[in-house]
Amino acid sequence: MSTASPHPQDPQVPPAQPTYAAPPPYAAPPPYDAPPRPSSPPERASNWMGITSLVLSLAGLVTWFTAIPGIVLGHLSLDAARRGEADNRGTGLAGLVVGYVVAVLGLVFWGLFLLALLTGIGFVISECGGSDPAEWCTEASGSADAVATML
Repeated sequence: MSTASPHPQDPQVPPAQPTYAAPPPYAAPPPYDAPPRPSSPPERASNWMGITSLVLSLAGLVTWFTAIPGIVLGHLSLDAARRGEADNRGTGLAGLVVGYVVAVLGLVFWGLFLLALLTGIGFVISECGGSDPAEWCTEASGSADAVATML
């Protein structure tokens, strides 16, 4: 009997080697950019309204009438902060509150001033008017004695 292998090999054909494709060449790395520098957040365009509101409202302590534009700019500043166009809501609110306080105090002051003025005018009219005017009303207004008598 002959021993024959069930899988005869062909000695002329070498076994096939697996072939792999060559890897693509690596690309050069991109050049490094400069590291990002820390920067402050961008300034918002509507921040000026809150600052101006506070300044005008505080100036109203002396001039009174500048409190009114301070109130208007305070409202505009709060609206801008609500829309996200400004980030200084506190400054706008402070300008608004100070503006209202100054406006109310100014109105009270001018009301009292007007009341005092009208009371003084009424006093003069009641003393100098009618059929029996006061003595100081009838004296010569240009004399020094009359002025001294009034004081």
